[in-house]
Formats: sequence, C-alpha cells, structure tokens
Amino acid sequence: MESARKRIEALVDYGSFVEIGESISARATDFYSADDAKDGDGIICGYGVIGGKLVYIFSQKDASMGGTLGEMHGKKIVNLYKLAMRAKAPIIGLLDCRGVRVEEGLDGLHAFSQIYRAQADAVGVIPQIIGVVGICGGGMSMVANMADFIFVEEEKGKLFVNSRKLFTGGQAFNQISYTDGIGNEERMISYIKKVVELFPSHSGELPEVVKCTDDLNRTIDPSKVHNTRDLLIEIADNNDFTEVKAEWGKDMIAGFMRLNGAVVGVFGNDGESDRMTAEGIEKASRLVTLCSNFNIPVLSITDTKGYEVTAETERSLSKAATGLIMALAKGDIPKINLITGEIYGSAYSLMNSKDLAGDIVFMWDTATVNLINPMEAASILWPGLSPVETEAKAREYKESHCSPAALAHHGYVDKIISPENTRKYIIGAFEAFANVY
Repeated sequence: MESARKRIEALVDYGSFVEIGESISARATDFYSADDAKDGDGIICGYGVIGGKLVYIFSQKDASMGGTLGEMHGKKIVNLYKLAMRAKAPIIGLLDCRGVRVEEGLDGLHAFSQIYRAQADAVGVIPQIIGVVGICGGGMSMVANMADFIFVEEEKGKLFVNSRKLFTGGQAFNQISYTDGIGNEERMISYIKKVVELFPSHSGELPEVVKCTDDLNRTIDPSKVHNTRDLLIEIADNNDFTEVKAEWGKDMIAGFMRLNGAVVGVFGNDGESDRMTAEGIEKASRLVTLCSNFNIPVLSITDTKGYEVTAETERSLSKAATGLIMALAKGDIPKINLITGEIYGSAYSLMNSKDLAGDIVFMWDTATVNLINPMEAASILWPGLSPVETEAKAREYKESHCSPAALAHHGYVDKIISPENTRKYIIGAFEAFANVY
C-alpha cells in the first residue's frame, strides 16, 4: 500500500467510503500562498462501514504539505471527532506525520490542543483506534496514546516523543514496545477490523453476540496447555483468541475472545513467569477499564508466585497494583476468576479474588493458594520438629489451608473444576449474568 486513500480502501467495505472536507486547504501565510496549499491539507477524512458497521476514518498523507500538521489539518480531525461522537460511531486514525508545520507557527500548536480535547471527550464514549503507518513523534504520539488501541506497522511505523537527535546519552525510548499489535500493513489492518468487529459502536450499546458454531461443552486438552495463552486459545470459541500488548508486561496476558458468541475481555498471569511486574499489572488495569467503558465482561486467570523483587519494580508496583484494584472494584461488569496454578502471597488477592471483585471464582482441582511456602509455614507453626516430621506437617498444612477444598470451605471459591471442563463452566458463569444489561 502506498497512499493514505489506499489504506482507507483496504479497511472499509468495498465502495463504502465517503470523503468529507476534501477541498479544505491551509490559509495563506508569510511563507506560502494559497496556491501552495492543496491536497486537503495533507489528510483524508470521511466515513464508511467495516463489516456493515459505521466508522469514521482519517488518514494522513506524508507526501502532502511536507507530511506536517497545521491549523486546517487539525480542524479536519476535530470535526471528524465531533461527527463520530454525534453519530456514536468508532473513529480510526492512520498516522503518518512529521510534526507541526513550522510555517504556521502557533496555529499548529493550537490545533494539537483542540485534537487532545476532542479525544479526551471521546474517551469511554466511542472506541478510538489508531494505526501508526509512518512517523508519529512529538505531539502526534500523544494523539496515538489517547486512543483505546494502537497498532504499528513494523517497518515504517515510528512512535516516540523526542527525536533521537535530542538524546546525547543513550537511545531514545521506543513506545512501540507497549502498543497493542505490531505487523505489516495487512496485519495491522486485520487488527483494526477485529477491534471494530468485537467492540460496540459506543458505550451505550452492548457488544454484538454472534452465533456460536463451536461445541459449548467441548473439553480442553491439558496436554496442549503449557501456559495461559495456550489455555485461552483452548477456551475460546473456535480457538480464536486476540491478544493485545503482547510485547509489553509479558508476565501478563491480555486480550479478547468470544464465548458462546459473546465478547469477553481476558487478563491473566502468563503461567510461565513466576512473578508479576508493574508493567503487567498496568496492562491488566487498562484492559479492565476499557472493558468497563464498553460493557464487556472480564475473565481473569490467576497463576502467580507473587511480585517481582527488583528495585525497578519496587518503585512502581504499588501504584500499578492500586490501579488494578480500583479498576476491578469499580468496574460494573461481570467478572469471573479462574485459579489454575500454585499461587503465593497477596498477589492472589489482587488478581480478581472473591472479596475484591470476582463475581464467581473457579479453581482447578490441581491448584493451590499459599500464604507462604508450606514448609516454611510448618517450621514457624511447629518449631523444633525433625525434617521428616516438618515435611509431614507441611503436607497437612497444605491440605488444610492451601487446597481447593480449603478455599471452597471458606467461601473463597465457588466451584472446584477439572481442567478439562474449564470451557463449559466459564461459559455457564457468564450466561448466569445474561440479564445484567
């Protein structure tokens, strides 16, 4: 794909795109005349449909007006946001901008301010989806990060605040690592289409439920489940799990799937990393907030031995954790938790536990939840015993305090299940909340 228009045509249903404001151009300045300003001021704006669903789209042209943002360029984006909000439809931006147009000075900066305000007003009201297809630096990177989803073209997409030229000690931080998806343009467009398919058009609408062609009682194959990502693929309708932010906070998995045709947001410990990081927790928090905004229920998978113990994590872990606590506690959506592994410490409480936010909690019959290692607990509770006696007490403690039966006895788990039956129980739990909306 070579042009802004071709990218739009690849996104929308054939022949559905209607351009608006195509004759708008920059005002004459001290540095160029009105005759120099052309091509819609370097941006194409309009509306069309994706899978029959109305969307508003803007696509920047780096070959026009030097690939820069000016006054009228910004006004076209702001106007499109106003129309999308009025129509209650998602908005998609394809970004390729080299910065503010120097010739227009403060008018360009004012345009950024207007865009930011329009985006802020749209947060939690309509889905905002950004595809970074070229340069996206400085103020334009804020436009990208205000969106609900950011997808980046793997070769040409550049997402940053300050140019590398301004860094004298070390390399500039690349924001691409925590975007929702990275790939070639075809892959990026498929990501965007998938989001439009899964999400409602606005916060006052429920996600579309499609006919499920998969067996609702299908058992999963534990031999195929080596981590949480594998588990989610096994659970999902037709094994179709869409992961987001895969390269950021890798100790946590986040994404979306359908269960019996209904959209569900998912976050969970990855099942391979022993410890939770601040980045992974923030990733989970963002997903829960997004789902709360758009009436999407949440499934969590708990499988962690606690928090990462590093100086870097220590600086930001508590703040990230409180963000997830607030997102879970305040989110008025159905929340189901599945405990699958050997859990240790207060990380259990954070991960959508029964008394924090979990409406229904399942636990595999192979899982455990431990305050501390049972051997350490036995040494504290029964000091002075021989190693053999301590080991026996540790087994006793694990059964009475850490086992699925122990948690179920105290009301912390609603149902103990075998791994094979996970899909049907999770589907049934969400079906129990069918009347919530």
